[in-house]
Amino acid sequence: MKKRKVVPHPYVKERLLTEGMNALKEKRYKEGYTYLTQLKELQLHDDDVEMALVVCLFEMGHVGEAKERCEQLLERGKGDWAVYISMLVHLQQYDEVVAVIHKLQRKGIDCTPFLPLLQFSEKMIRSQHEQRAKQYESIFQGNEWAKQLRILQQLDFRLVSHLVPIFVRYLRDETKHSIVKTTMLHILKKEQVTEPMIVKKFGQTMTVIPAELDEQQQKRWIEQVLDIVEKTWAKQNPTMYEWCEQIWFRYMFAMYPFLPTEPVQQWANALYTYVEQCETGQTIWTSPLVSKLYEAEKLWLSVESI
Repeated sequence: MKKRKVVPHPYVKERLLTEGMNALKEKRYKEGYTYLTQLKELQLHDDDVEMALVVCLFEMGHVGEAKERCEQLLERGKGDWAVYISMLVHLQQYDEVVAVIHKLQRKGIDCTPFLPLLQFSEKMIRSQHEQRAKQYESIFQGNEWAKQLRILQQLDFRLVSHLVPIFVRYLRDETKHSIVKTTMLHILKKEQVTEPMIVKKFGQTMTVIPAELDEQQQKRWIEQVLDIVEKTWAKQNPTMYEWCEQIWFRYMFAMYPFLPTEPVQQWANALYTYVEQCETGQTIWTSPLVSKLYEAEKLWLSVESI
């Protein structure tokens, strides 16, 4: 039997729309949603009806679905930015509130009505960052090296300004982890922090301004040593060379921002000796430089759980 197409009564749309909008005005959101959904099922709805459904969903507590539908409307150039921003605030998505309002401002849209929400969201973001910094402070006071390094590797860089005092104390504490310190310094350099800081590692002390750290010096040292290793051993034993390369990168990372003081050739010899002894299972380090490589590797092992 052929399915007949149902043609709505001419006044159905007007009646459902009137009932739905009246219910919405009177805050009977569930009832309004029922009327307006019928319009949609009969394909008699438009963008205004869809926006009314968004409001109903939002007020009924279905904020996620309301946000998704509102985004679809806004993508078509319809919808209501005020409703959308209110939903973001309700969902505590303050970063997105700030991003959306700034986007509208760049488009030349008058955002005066949204400025209180912008200020509120920025205040909440600052508060969240301060709370997070306090949580991190207790962690960096302790000795959970792997956890500390994991935090730094996943760090929201907007937190850096709140963490500078914590980093300053950590860097000048000789007992703290050298690899964690290096990671801190890289973060501070990337964020162009200009505050002078004392760094203590391996019995050495240096005052640095992170923004001015010259990473090229360390890069040149790495290349010079590996160039000797490559010319001497890369062809006869490629695996040995790759191992030397890994050990040397790890040692120099642990040392940063300090540079070796011994000749390049001595370090190349020490690298090969260290790797050769590891390969044979020997654990007696007769050379001071080989001992330094061994100590650096122990540091890496202490954070290998990441």
